[in-house]
Amino acid sequence: MKISIITATYNRPQKLYTDALKSLINQTDHDFEWVVINDGGNQETREIIAALQVPFTIVYQEIEHSSVGFGLCYARNTGLNLATGNLITYLDDDNSLEPEFVAVTKHFFRENNFVKYSMAVQQRRRDVVCQDKIIRTSKVFLSPKDPNCTLDQLITQQEIFDSNGFTHYHDDTLKWNPDYRVFADYEFLLQCTKKYGSSQFQINRQVLVNYIQSSQGTIGGSHYGQWAAELKQIINQAGLYSLTSHQIERIHQLIQIYNHKANHRAPAFVAEPSHQDKS
Repeated sequence: MKISIITATYNRPQKLYTDALKSLINQTDHDFEWVVINDGGNQETREIIAALQVPFTIVYQEIEHSSVGFGLCYARNTGLNLATGNLITYLDDDNSLEPEFVAVTKHFFRENNFVKYSMAVQQRRRDVVCQDKIIRTSKVFLSPKDPNCTLDQLITQQEIFDSNGFTHYHDDTLKWNPDYRVFADYEFLLQCTKKYGSSQFQINRQVLVNYIQSSQGTIGGSHYGQWAAELKQIINQAGLYSLTSHQIERIHQLIQIYNHKANHRAPAFVAEPSHQDKS
């Protein structure tokens, strides 16, 4: 069983080096492939990768940064095309994996041979950043917070879904959709649900991912109107997914919630696309 870890990076060479790379060097199992997509061809990123001597395989590719759609999705799709592992997982350049991530993930899929896609538990925090300096951090929390989290809780956004540490079997039909930014991860989860079915998903309950959300990141720079618009797009294309009537109803409720917040100019960074609104 081979894992390909896809990292798309865009003009953040130092983050790539200090966060993602160091956590991979510290893995207890180095039998994996790191697929690095240098979105935009940053020279310092190129030099860092060229100078590396690491105990795992590196696949490196540069792509032109797209001016249309979400560049991260194009980069991840390039990574999918290059990856040779039968398991695929994702790691952003500013996040990190626990040292046992590779070993535990392999064991998890071997022991649960019915599982085709899985999300590991994340240790998360939110940083407010100004001019690249952290001025406030939140308390660390686990996500999902419910150890018995179900796929339905992720789809109805009662729990946070994120692609860091999300692992699925390699399948050429799965592609990231650049029409989404805030909900790019969420839309990809819906694709996996359509592909594999709900019964083949399971949470890996071990804490294996360290995730830091920044006020300067994709979510931090977004607004509730954007959240509502992207969810509406998903509803308009509901036939592409395996959404139940209950899930569609819940998404409609979320659209109303986000539009209400947008009209009242509520700041989006205090929550996430899967914040814990229960209404």
